[in-house]
Amino acid sequence: MIRGFIKSLLFIGTFFVMSLFINAQKEPVLAFEIPSHTTLFCADNAVAPLSNLIDIQTFLNCNGFNPGPIDGLSGARTDGAIKSFQKTVGLTADGEVGPATKQAMRSYSSVSFTFQGSGWGHGVGLSQYGAKGLTEVGASFCSNTSSCNSNEVVSYYFQGTSVKQLSEISLSSPDISTNSDALWVGLARNAKSINLTTLPSSSPPTLFICQANLPQTAGVQAFLSSRGFDPGTIDGSFGDRTANALRNYQASVGLEQSGSIDDATVNKIKSDANSDGACESDFGPLKISGGATINIIYSNGNCYFTGHPLLSKVPAACNIGISWSDGGRIRVGPREHKHGVLKLRNKNVSSGFHVSLAVNIEKYLYGLAEMPSHWNVKALEAQALVGRSYAVFQYLKQNKPSEKTDTDAGLSSSRKDYCWCHIGSTASSQYYYGYLKEIAGPNWVQAVNNTSGKVITYDGGYTQSSVVQAFYSSSTGGKTNDNVVGFGSATPWPYLKTVDDPWSVDNRVGNPKAAWSYDFSSYQLSKNILCGDTPCFDAITDIYVSSVAESGAALQITMNGFKNGSSKTVTKSGRNIKSQLGFTSHYFKTSSQSDISTLNIGPITANNTTTIADNSTSSSGDTPQYATSTKGLNYLSKAGLLNVCNETSSACQAKTLSREEAAAVVTVVGGVSLDAPNAYSDDDQSIYQKATNALPYYGMQVCFGSPFQIQPAETVSRDELACLLVKSIKAGTTNNLSGSIDKYSDEGASRWTNEINILAANDVIPACSDVTDKFCPSRKVTIGEVSYIVDKLVEKSLVPSIVFDTNPFQGSWAANGGEVAEATSTAVSNPNAGNDACTPKDNSSLVINSTLDIQQFLSNNGFNPGPIDGQSGPKTTNAIKVFQKENGLLADGIAGNKTKAAIREYTGCKSENYCEARDNRSAKLDSIAEVQTYLANNGFNPGIIDGKMGSYTREAIKAFQRKVGLIPDGVAGARTKSEMKSYTGC
Repeated sequence: MIRGFIKSLLFIGTFFVMSLFINAQKEPVLAFEIPSHTTLFCADNAVAPLSNLIDIQTFLNCNGFNPGPIDGLSGARTDGAIKSFQKTVGLTADGEVGPATKQAMRSYSSVSFTFQGSGWGHGVGLSQYGAKGLTEVGASFCSNTSSCNSNEVVSYYFQGTSVKQLSEISLSSPDISTNSDALWVGLARNAKSINLTTLPSSSPPTLFICQANLPQTAGVQAFLSSRGFDPGTIDGSFGDRTANALRNYQASVGLEQSGSIDDATVNKIKSDANSDGACESDFGPLKISGGATINIIYSNGNCYFTGHPLLSKVPAACNIGISWSDGGRIRVGPREHKHGVLKLRNKNVSSGFHVSLAVNIEKYLYGLAEMPSHWNVKALEAQALVGRSYAVFQYLKQNKPSEKTDTDAGLSSSRKDYCWCHIGSTASSQYYYGYLKEIAGPNWVQAVNNTSGKVITYDGGYTQSSVVQAFYSSSTGGKTNDNVVGFGSATPWPYLKTVDDPWSVDNRVGNPKAAWSYDFSSYQLSKNILCGDTPCFDAITDIYVSSVAESGAALQITMNGFKNGSSKTVTKSGRNIKSQLGFTSHYFKTSSQSDISTLNIGPITANNTTTIADNSTSSSGDTPQYATSTKGLNYLSKAGLLNVCNETSSACQAKTLSREEAAAVVTVVGGVSLDAPNAYSDDDQSIYQKATNALPYYGMQVCFGSPFQIQPAETVSRDELACLLVKSIKAGTTNNLSGSIDKYSDEGASRWTNEINILAANDVIPACSDVTDKFCPSRKVTIGEVSYIVDKLVEKSLVPSIVFDTNPFQGSWAANGGEVAEATSTAVSNPNAGNDACTPKDNSSLVINSTLDIQQFLSNNGFNPGPIDGQSGPKTTNAIKVFQKENGLLADGIAGNKTKAAIREYTGCKSENYCEARDNRSAKLDSIAEVQTYLANNGFNPGIIDGKMGSYTREAIKAFQRKVGLIPDGVAGARTKSEMKSYTGC
């Protein structure tokens, strides 16, 4: 036992000594302090280092994207900051700092540049909105100072010119002045196939197809078929059916009935075919009747036809002419053609074939779609003069009489290679749309006929046989450009001088591009302004107009910035920047302090006492106005006179009035009988057909000038509505309106001046502008303006309200809510404001852990949740929604954190103003019209809901973007639409 005790002592002693020895060998433990970056240096973003994670964190911190500690360690906060930055600049938010993200970082700046401008197009020659203004507003240099005529308009914009008949001019190629189809209009280049359909299907025209170099058997078959001898399918194969047809033909012309294709028969066939007139085929045209959709296909240098029982895949030349019988038309691609001959050519063509339309100059003008057909006739006459002059100039320039044949235009080899045409059909020359333009409205065809054969001439250079090259564009920034500024020409042309054009930006004319603006971040500019194929800058720090033309157009733009860490300056032309940034004109200036432009951005009001020598303008602050009346809308919706609208009263009234709706409104207002016989062929699907039938029966169709079609969905102008209202009241049982006052200064060019003056005398027409003597006759009328008129007619006892108690077309409906206040003042008056009897409740310490707690709160504060049973049923959900709506929350019926916070803050005494939240989660935003409707529903005025991205709509989008803290670029992109759906207005 003692021995065991001694062993234990020895073990303990040994362990103790060893422990002392080991501890003596250990180094002391050192604590290393991680250095902290107490001093943060923020370099200019363009030259900031971005080589490691600390650099990235520093950048993010300096620019307001909190990455957490700047420690060089990747964590959730740093990743979140990177993603937040990427979202802000429009990159994919993946949290990876790759080359694109670094470029965005170098060009990132909280500073944005605003570009303000006016006009649309190059600004050379005729200003289309200027022509509209001159004919509607007038000028002192015109014989009628309140409305210029078309000759005066073109003489003003083309200085030193005169208008002459083509027949008075010695032309280098006189065919253009005759009734021949001399003008070849290019429809398609290097096509490999086209489809052609005859129209109308109810009474289709006969096609006459001429194709060169048909194999002899196929050519004979085509001839026999067209003469009624039935050889069967045109397939180039000689069989019994072709032989029998040939014998019958031979018998009819006194030839031996061999039934074979011999020389005598072929010679006779070609002689007979020649009597049909010029044709690409020696065998004459193949006639196809009874309606057809045929395909013309290019293969190995030849073309063949398919799509009709007569046609088989017989390859022959792509030298083809196709005409059709009078009264019919054909559709090729998006266009329909009633006039001319379709021409296909592949000679001198590098690939496929070109397609042109050989057409008479006047019929070509019928299809020229360069100005809206509903504009006044005088303005359209001016457009007809410039359009005809431009086409004749191009014809004379391109035509080579020595190259002309009976079937080919006289064109140079290079022109054949390019298009086989004298003029194109797109906006790069003149936009030709064919028959659909011809029937778009009567004013255009009338204007063409009124100016038939007339062109603009100049006794000097830069013409073709004295005919000017009559350039034109939509509008200017207040002055036209000469060709040097507009196109970059080396030499100014004497008839294309800079002249004042205040009518382009005049409020009364209704130009949607009278003023426009775009906001760009430094990153957006750096990304989009290129030098060659690469961005000029990593970061742009300044951009400004550094040289200005007499017209106000930007000649030179100077940009300062950084590239690869070094400072850089680049200058570009205003036209180049316009193109790169997508502006509608180069009449613009920037927000930079260095900008030297003095461009006066519209809109303004032109002074019609202006002289040519001194075209001064005055800004009156004239702004367009659109009247509304919810009471009037209720009358119309109650009677079912408008298409059903499920939006707010504001959005419903911002829509434009259609012709079928106008017919419904005026027939009921006027007390017109609805039992007239069917009058139109295009209103069979309209619920308002009884109303549209009444228009021609009671002489109201003249207001639209459409004798054969009503075009139910077409919009209505203010003067057209005035015409309809007055004529319907005269024709119906409603008492006639009395009196007539010449109140307006801008209705002189309207056909319906008398009707406008009658409405003015009865004080029922709403103002279109804050300038009280303006009517804006050609502006589209809105539902709101119609509602205003109806309300006034009832208010003044001119129309009894009981006429709206019946439903002749459809059932009653009501707008989904009233008129929406402007977003700048979305709060509405509190009905309890100033109620001193209200004693605030203290809910700040309220326990909200269960449905029972929420029900108890709701019950105690006047929001009826139903039984207080801890069960979340319909009544409880509805009570939560009522509470949420009253407190500016999204009314989803769910008591989440925001709702619980509002419950604790709730006192039961409302402040002077409160906001009702809107639920936009299901808003449709796929089209421009839907975006416009959203904006109107939420207090951001987009102007008229017309489906067009005009300046009002773009500015409304910018206003919304500013409201929610987005970059105001006026584009409804994915981020903007996301914000729109989450926006409550509070």
